[in-house]
Amino acid sequence: MNAKAEDLALRVKPIHRAGRLNLSWLSSKLVVILLAFCGVAFLGVMSLVLRDSGSFSRRKIEFPPLPQLNASIAAAQERLKIDPQDIGSLVELGTLHFEKGREFYPDAINELEQARELGALDPKIFYCLGIMYQEVGLYSFSLEEYRRFLRHYPDDKEIRMLEAKLLYRQGAYPEAVSEYERLKFRYPNDSLIEENLGLSLWGAKDIDRALECFEQLKSTGGDQSKRAEFYLGQIAFDKGDFKSALEHLEAAPVPEGSGGYGLPVDRVYALLAATDQKLGRAAEAKAAWERVLAATPDDAKAKSALRELNRQLNRRTPPRKQAAKKK
Repeated sequence: MNAKAEDLALRVKPIHRAGRLNLSWLSSKLVVILLAFCGVAFLGVMSLVLRDSGSFSRRKIEFPPLPQLNASIAAAQERLKIDPQDIGSLVELGTLHFEKGREFYPDAINELEQARELGALDPKIFYCLGIMYQEVGLYSFSLEEYRRFLRHYPDDKEIRMLEAKLLYRQGAYPEAVSEYERLKFRYPNDSLIEENLGLSLWGAKDIDRALECFEQLKSTGGDQSKRAEFYLGQIAFDKGDFKSALEHLEAAPVPEGSGGYGLPVDRVYALLAATDQKLGRAAEAKAAWERVLAATPDDAKAKSALRELNRQLNRRTPPRKQAAKKK
């Protein structure tokens, strides 16, 4: 968790979810949990992060314009001065602070958790808390809230996508596969779901089915088709089929100066460089490693590989013939 996320978490008051979860943010137990989770967060196949559809839509709740939003916050706060246990006002205040943005998340979390402790079961609580916990890096808590929301709205695509992504990040690949299969059943032509299903199958070591997903993704065109070629290249490389790996990688070139096709450029060229080396293509490998260094100048692996390749290429270069002596 980064410093900003940690600061946000520490500003949330200790709250006890009766019979469910102790949110004592400063307890040593939570620190251990968070540190352990940070160690496994974002792990997966090649540490790739699943694709998503962009920023949260906020479409579950209708919010007024900013001037009215501030007025509504002030009104809810006044009602709570009269009755601190006014559940409706707590829910309203929490969702309004959620809408105001990340800076107000600690207030929103405290208010919504307090409302729930008092007995509120409004699905808006689960939606807002799920998103806020995810954005501050508390993925286990976020997953719990998404599941609560989905019990009310099981066919909600956005939240089920977010739930599946968190399962993947936690290394629960079979569970992520199940969620993406459910989504694919309802949206069979969605390339985003197809790609994430393939990555989850890959993580679950169901390679044959992952290959089917990526082959299908190739036919969709665009950046996702190029990413499919990269995934297929990585799988072929892992199997030791370097010729096939090279064919896939060369089918999805990254233009000079381009930001790639949704994958880090250094990762794409590192795989290409390693493949070229396995095939004995020293000059091509050297060029690819140089592209890695251009993207990430401190890459130690690229620097080491280039030193070795330069030695190889220098040994292969025949000495220059001495100039003929003048008569």
